[in-house]
Amino acid sequence: MPKKKRISGVFQRWGQKIRSSVSQEFLTYLVFLLIAVAIWYLNALNKDYTGNLELTVKYTDLPADKVLVGAPPERLTLTVNAPGFVLLKYRFGLIYPVALDANYQSLRKADFPAQGEYYILTQSQSVSDKIAAQLSPDVTLKMISPDTLKFQFSETIRKTIPVKSAIHLQFEKGFLPRGAMSIEPKEITVVGPHAIIDTMQYVYTRSKVFKKMKDVLRVPIDLQPVPQLRYSVDEVNIVQTIERYTEATITASIEPINVPQGLTMKFFPGTVTVNCMVPVADYEKLQPYMFRAVVDYTSVKDQAKAKVALLRTPDYVADVKFQPKNVDFIIEK
Repeated sequence: MPKKKRISGVFQRWGQKIRSSVSQEFLTYLVFLLIAVAIWYLNALNKDYTGNLELTVKYTDLPADKVLVGAPPERLTLTVNAPGFVLLKYRFGLIYPVALDANYQSLRKADFPAQGEYYILTQSQSVSDKIAAQLSPDVTLKMISPDTLKFQFSETIRKTIPVKSAIHLQFEKGFLPRGAMSIEPKEITVVGPHAIIDTMQYVYTRSKVFKKMKDVLRVPIDLQPVPQLRYSVDEVNIVQTIERYTEATITASIEPINVPQGLTMKFFPGTVTVNCMVPVADYEKLQPYMFRAVVDYTSVKDQAKAKVALLRTPDYVADVKFQPKNVDFIIEK
């Protein structure tokens, strides 16, 4: 081996040993440094500190005869004294919201209020004690901010309002709903401000899609909430019968109506062809007399053709179509 290569190899081996030694020393130093930091941090967390905590507040036991229209603060700032690890728990949101009663015993009416204005003093002993009781035993409550929680209430009225479904059904091929959807209860009592309730025609369920339906749907579903309103129930029961359907074709005669005495009407053609979907179980009992196609004499004045209306169909058929929609006619004495 040439002399230059031997020397180069020696230097490479020395370099690897030096780097290996330095790396091991650095890793050892880093491990001890992390252990020291962890010990210091744990010691620091065991010490007591004074700091501010922002906690969500949940208002409970609101007056049943009023509705809240002005939103009070959603968060309270608490000045507390507590060990560091306890403060850390709160800062990371590991604690549930604090609950605060907003009933007539806690509320005070403003001396010169806008209509329905009340307030709660957070510095009062009763409020401070209730909030402190919900904190960790290691926490000492010093102060609550804001010092005043304002509530704006409106007088309420009660009204019975029908419930309307907002669900959507998608059916397997060949299946359709039979009859109207049943909602129980059909009506509920709604409590809230006069201005909102007077404009309401329905209380709607939450919107939901049911896919590939081929069996009876029987399901509870929540009502769609409306701010400032309270419902007598929070959910209703939905029932919808679903059956297999098949296509049917029926020929029905056209009947004139409202024809003056002494006159007759004749139509060309004199029948309509009705196409509809019918439950398989009811297919055999479907008859032409169950359909009523009419032309109203009072609607044909000065018209070249008479418009046909389908006034009656069996309640169990669906997707009804008929032809023709307009027919020729003559009027005879």
